[in-house]
Amino acid sequence: MTLQSFQLDLATVLLLHQCSFLVGALCFLYTRWQSKRGEGLGTLAVGFLSLAMSSTLAGLGERSVLSHEIWTFGTFVFGLIGYSVFWVGMRQLSSGRRRRIDWLVLIIPAALIVTAVVTRFYLVDSLRGAVGNFVSFLSLAAATATVLHDRRPERLPVRIVLSCVIALSSLLALLIVVAMLTPAIAPMTPRWAFFIRIICHFAIALFVIILVKERAEAALRHVADTDMLTGVGNRRWFTSRMPKVMRGDDALLLMDLDLFKQVNDRFGHDTGDQVLVSFADAIRRNLNASGSFARLGGEEFAAYLPKTNALEAMKAAERLVDVIGKLEVDSNGQRVPLTVSIGVATSSDAGRSWSDLLKMADAALYAAKDGGRNRAVLYEKIAA
Repeated sequence: MTLQSFQLDLATVLLLHQCSFLVGALCFLYTRWQSKRGEGLGTLAVGFLSLAMSSTLAGLGERSVLSHEIWTFGTFVFGLIGYSVFWVGMRQLSSGRRRRIDWLVLIIPAALIVTAVVTRFYLVDSLRGAVGNFVSFLSLAAATATVLHDRRPERLPVRIVLSCVIALSSLLALLIVVAMLTPAIAPMTPRWAFFIRIICHFAIALFVIILVKERAEAALRHVADTDMLTGVGNRRWFTSRMPKVMRGDDALLLMDLDLFKQVNDRFGHDTGDQVLVSFADAIRRNLNASGSFARLGGEEFAAYLPKTNALEAMKAAERLVDVIGKLEVDSNGQRVPLTVSIGVATSSDAGRSWSDLLKMADAALYAAKDGGRNRAVLYEKIAA
């Protein structure tokens, strides 16, 4: 049994089409009300309400409540504006920020509306439908590209599903254009394409809500895993990054700012905070990109370097000691002297636990302190 064997009542399809936009708009507005950061949700609601109005006018025209000229023009105008505003809303939602330049997209529907007024082509059903659905295709395709593009800085799983649903709706709009201009080669009738798009509208609303939810959860995880002063990971985050069993040639660098209490006593706690921030920034800039760096507490920091042997780990630690010794931190015109001691431990044999490596690095750190500070010490050297 094929889709074409079923008969769809156009008035019913239009009613469902209208309801899908209204439900979507209400979902967007409710989520915007509940969300602290709801960029784009209000704009998406306006876009869906405009599309609901377009569908409502088409339904009234189908029941001969409105004259042909009024409902065709109204449907055309609200449809063009609705999909253009939808693209703006999706841009705002996906990027998390508002850009005034995005609203320049309204030039396209404005130009088409002026053309329609002059030529009155909107009175021809096939032309009106083809133009309107082609704009819908372009808007939805652009929205799909936007959602996928913004996945790079914000890797939320729902982005893939949302982009697939929008892309399907975009493809269906293109199929409607084909069906209206060349019905002989169309794979499905416009009614069936509209019916499937109704499901897409509900799905878009659902996955937009999930996107907002996942984004809020990711923000909470970031707060829970981040040291609020320095912006690097905290102990909880760092521990979660560690493998339960260390592999061969994993390295741990345990760092402690030398005489940090004297910095606080001499220059004040505000300068002490500035020192910690500057120290964290310097280490982060000079650490291998594959490493994990975190503040464990107070003036103690740690870096995990996977696939790093003892020689490479010591070279990295000594470079960091040199970087911190040259770090410039100013306090009311006075240079704050900084040095760091680093304990280095490596897992030369696979099977050591994270706690074993931490104890080894801690012993090496104490040896660096006892040896005069401002240096890096390898655990294997003191254990030999």
